[in-house]
Amino acid sequence: MEPSQEPYRQGVCGASSGEARRAYSTRRSLGRGLRVAQGIRCGICGGALAVVYPGVERAPSPGELAPTSHPLGEHATIFRCADCATLQQPSLLEGDLTELYREMRDEAYLDEEQGRRGTARRLLSLVGAHARGRRLLDVGCGHGLLLDEARKLGFEAVGLELSAAGAAFGRERYGLDVREQTLDELDEDERFDVITLVDVLEHVCDPCATIERCHELLSPEGVMCVVTPDPASLTARIAGRRWWSLVPAHAYLIPRKTLLELLLARGLLVAADEPFVRSFSLAYWLAGLVERAGVLSPFANRALAALCRRITLSLSLGDERVIVACRSATLQPARRLVKDRGERCKVHVVLPAYAAASTIAFVAEALPAGEADRALLVDDCSPDRTASVALREGFEVIRHPTNRGYGANQKTCYVRAALDGADIVVMVHADHQYDPRLVGDMVRPIAEGRADVVIGSRLLEDEAVAGGMPRWKWLGNRLLTSVENYAFRRSHSEYHTGYRAFSVAFLREIPFLRNSDAFVFDQEIFAQIVRWGARVEEIAIPTRYFLEASSVSFAESVQYGLQTLWVLARFRIDERAHRWPLLRHPAATIDLIPARPGAGAGEDIPLLLRR
Repeated sequence: MEPSQEPYRQGVCGASSGEARRAYSTRRSLGRGLRVAQGIRCGICGGALAVVYPGVERAPSPGELAPTSHPLGEHATIFRCADCATLQQPSLLEGDLTELYREMRDEAYLDEEQGRRGTARRLLSLVGAHARGRRLLDVGCGHGLLLDEARKLGFEAVGLELSAAGAAFGRERYGLDVREQTLDELDEDERFDVITLVDVLEHVCDPCATIERCHELLSPEGVMCVVTPDPASLTARIAGRRWWSLVPAHAYLIPRKTLLELLLARGLLVAADEPFVRSFSLAYWLAGLVERAGVLSPFANRALAALCRRITLSLSLGDERVIVACRSATLQPARRLVKDRGERCKVHVVLPAYAAASTIAFVAEALPAGEADRALLVDDCSPDRTASVALREGFEVIRHPTNRGYGANQKTCYVRAALDGADIVVMVHADHQYDPRLVGDMVRPIAEGRADVVIGSRLLEDEAVAGGMPRWKWLGNRLLTSVENYAFRRSHSEYHTGYRAFSVAFLREIPFLRNSDAFVFDQEIFAQIVRWGARVEEIAIPTRYFLEASSVSFAESVQYGLQTLWVLARFRIDERAHRWPLLRHPAATIDLIPARPGAGAGEDIPLLLRR
C-alpha cells in the first residue's frame, strides 16, 4: 500500500489544532481498524506482515521464556512488517502469557552473576550521567541484580517482576522493593527519575503502550534507558534464522530506527545510542556459539566450561543497542521575542543551532515577530554560549544533552512544534545564512492552501555566487540538483537549501523520525515529499555566505554528495521493491497515543513485563 497523498491537504489552517488532531486520529484509527480486519497486521504500526521464518505453532512452556533459554528453531512463525520492519510472533500473543511468566524459573541465570553485575554497573554509569534525581524503576527486574547495584550507588530502587520465583529471590536475598505487578498496576501518582527497560520490550504484548506508560511515569527531567535486540543489525542479518534472539519468548524485535521513532515522537531527547556491551564468562560465550553452530558434543561443551569459567569477557555482538532518552523542559526567556498572535493558524519558527552564539542576535533583530506565534531554538549541545544568548534574545530553548547532528536537531524542532500545537513550522538557521524577514513569505503558500512544503531557493534567480557562495559549492549544488530532478522526476531549482516551511499535518504523515541524524536528512525528507505527492512551492531568497555560515568543508560536502546519490538510488529501487522503511508509513503519531491494533473500544491490553 502506497502512502496516502491526501489527508494533510484538508485545510492546514481551516480547523483548530485540536480539531485537526482529532480528525487525524479518527482517520488513523479507522485505517488501522480496516487493516486489522483484513488479516494479521503489525502490532507496532498496523502495516502488512509477511512470513520470514516459519516456526513451530505451539504454546511455549514457562521454561522456554527464561532469559537463559535460547533453543534453536523452537519459535513460532516469525513475520516481518513491510512498513516498520519489526519482526514479531503474533501467535505468541494468543495465549495467557501472564501466568506463564509467573511460573517461569531460571535457575541458570545466577551462574553468571559476576558478569551480569558488571553489565548493570556500566548501564547505571551511562544512565547516571544524565539523571537529575535518584528514584529508579527497573521494569522486568528478574532476580534484582541491577536493582542491587543501583541501591549501592545511592538510588531509591523499585523493581517490577512477574516471575514469582525471581521476585521472591530479590526481596528475600537482597531486601529489595520488588513488586509482582505490571506497569498498568502502578499507582497513577508514582514518578521516577530513571526507568530502565533492559531486555523487556521484546517480551511485552504492546511495546508502544509500554513506552507510553513509562513516559507518563517519568519525572519532568527523567531518563529512560531501553535495551532490546536489533533485527536490522548486521549481526542479525548475517546470522539469519540462527540469530540467538529468534526464540519462543520474543514477541517483538524492533529495529533501532523504529525504536528511536517511538521514543522521539513523545518529545524525548536521545542522550546516548551505542552498542550494548555484556559481560559473561568465556565459557558462556563459547557455549552460546557452539549451541548455534552445533559442531561440538556435550562432552566438549563441558570441557570448555571447565577451562573457561573463570575468565570474564566484556564485548558487544553488535545486535543490541543501549538508548538513553531524556525528558527535557523548554527553557523560557525572561521576555519572549515572539508571542501568540491569537489567530487560528499557528505558525512556529524553529532554529536548529550549533555554536551560533555570535549570530543569534542578528537573527532575532531581523525576525518579524508579527508573522509567527512561537520561536524555538534547539541547541545541539554547543560548546559556546548559544543557549544563554538565545534566551537573552527572547527565544525559547531546548538543549540536547549530547551533540546529535543537524538532522537530529531538525527532528527535535519539528516534533516540538507538533507537540506544541503548530499548524505550520518554518526552519530558519541560527547562523543568519537565511533572511528571517522572509518568514511571512514562506508561510503564505501553506496558509492559503496552495502548498504543503515551501522551499527558499538561492538558485531560483541564481545570484548565489554574487552573494558569496563559493564556485565549487555552486557547481556541486547545480550538478546534484540536476541529478535529483531526474531521479525524483521534478523540476526544482534547488534541493540543498536549509530555509524550509512545512505543514505540520504533512509532517505527521511521514516517518521523518527514521531519517539520518546528519546533513543528508534534508534529502531523505525530500524523497518522502516526492513519494507522498506533497505540493512544493519555491520562493527566491538571497544568498549569504560568510565564515560563521559556511562551516561545511570540502570533504564533508563530498561525503554529503555521495550520501545524496545513495538516497536517490534507494528511492528509485523502492519504486519496484517497496522495502525502504523511510518511504513507508510512520510507526508513531506525534502528539497522539497510537491506537492499539486489534483492540476494541475501551479494551485494555495488559503489559507483560520481565527480563
